[in-house]
Amino acid sequence: MISCMTVLQIQSQKQTQKLTYKQIQLFNIVTLHTVELEQYIANEIAINPALEYDAEQTTSDDDSTQNEEDELNEDFVSEGKLGEDYDFTDYMDKDLLDDYKYEVNNNGSEENKREQIVIENDCFTQSLISQLNMLSFSNKEKQLGIYIIESLDDDGYLRRDISELADELSFQHNIIINDDELITVLDKIKQFDPAGIAAKDLQECLLLQLKIKKLKTKDTFNAIKILQNFMEELSIKKFDLIRSSLKLSQEDFDDALDEIKSLNPKPANTAHKNSTSAITIIPDFTVTVDGNNVELFLNQAKQPALKISEEYTELLSDYSKSKDKSLKKASLFIKDKVENAKWFIEALQQRESMMISVARAIVKHQKQFFITGNRNDLKALILKNIADEIGSEISTVSRIANNKYIATSMGNILIKDLFVQGMANSNGEIVSTNEIKQLLVNCIEKENKYKPLSDEEIVKLLEEKKYIISRRTVAKYRDELNIPNKNFRKTA
Repeated sequence: MISCMTVLQIQSQKQTQKLTYKQIQLFNIVTLHTVELEQYIANEIAINPALEYDAEQTTSDDDSTQNEEDELNEDFVSEGKLGEDYDFTDYMDKDLLDDYKYEVNNNGSEENKREQIVIENDCFTQSLISQLNMLSFSNKEKQLGIYIIESLDDDGYLRRDISELADELSFQHNIIINDDELITVLDKIKQFDPAGIAAKDLQECLLLQLKIKKLKTKDTFNAIKILQNFMEELSIKKFDLIRSSLKLSQEDFDDALDEIKSLNPKPANTAHKNSTSAITIIPDFTVTVDGNNVELFLNQAKQPALKISEEYTELLSDYSKSKDKSLKKASLFIKDKVENAKWFIEALQQRESMMISVARAIVKHQKQFFITGNRNDLKALILKNIADEIGSEISTVSRIANNKYIATSMGNILIKDLFVQGMANSNGEIVSTNEIKQLLVNCIEKENKYKPLSDEEIVKLLEEKKYIISRRTVAKYRDELNIPNKNFRKTA
């Protein structure tokens, strides 16, 4: 009996995106603010002998800048103005190695740009990373853990979506990460000290602190029941409802409440206390306002121009022509250094180009705010709006906005603070949350202090003004504005 076997060949095409090391390095360069960039450039020059400062070009630039500053009608050199065409070929030396040269301009007085800003140091983060290193984790798990730790907010919460973190990690590190892998590491971090760290919200934060206790009393178990089942009622102090629902005596309820009050709602704050320091921030941009005219300028660090080492290019030319095998090998080494230097100069140019595009789009959207200085004039704006407008990735916009500052007459402003969440009113118009918060404040300012407005009543007042908003959102905004609930606003 003869059996026949048919072999089928199927051809398929699959498109994948794999980031190169240099692409990842470019993304890292984009995240740097001006002070960090200065150090990064210095480090790159230290490890790559084919890259060097161009002192001659820098001296020429300084003289040119000084002459321009002497003219009363010009506050900035023309190349710095972002409203005009920005041609990077103006900054390239056509007499040296494929025209690659990078000039770093510093527009305006440096004294006007540096500002002492108090920031929290990284002791808290390092403490968590130290605890992470004590676990028997793989290198990949440690990498995920560090990323989670660095994503915690100032209160110690992880308010970002796990799927978002997974996508971001996959994009940045060119590895496939699923949600379950992140959740496994996150669950371990939630056991770190201080208790309650890495929770997604207040409820989980408090529950983590209770559940981690080794010696649990009756009060502890009652407190857990309250937090698990009556968090919303607890926030609006409906104590009688909670007590009767759980069938607790007044004494047992009060003891459970005391247990909850002993917990820390902001676990990171304790660790951050007395651990602040002042550093000098050099804003990456400057905004000037003249009437209704708003202009944006790029501030560059006081760094000399960069160029490819002429000595290395000559060596490369000589060695590549030699028949000596040892010199041939040396030429490969030199070629690698020269190409890396050339790429680094290009990367700095791309960083500038991306920063200019993002900042210009943001300032255009928030023009009214820069004119008035009133935060209520900030329009609803999210990362996707800017990414769509300039044809970029959301992650790129996020990297640029995260730790960059704009110098204004109001002081230095963090770019990410110019992004404001919004919601649609009953007319379908997108309005910023700042606008809604101001309306909430107005309602409370006008209320009868002997009979303050409840959150439900505020909801109805906002509905009359065509703003459809839930009671829970009103309570959230009220908390963010540090406005107590009606019971504490009441005048006896």
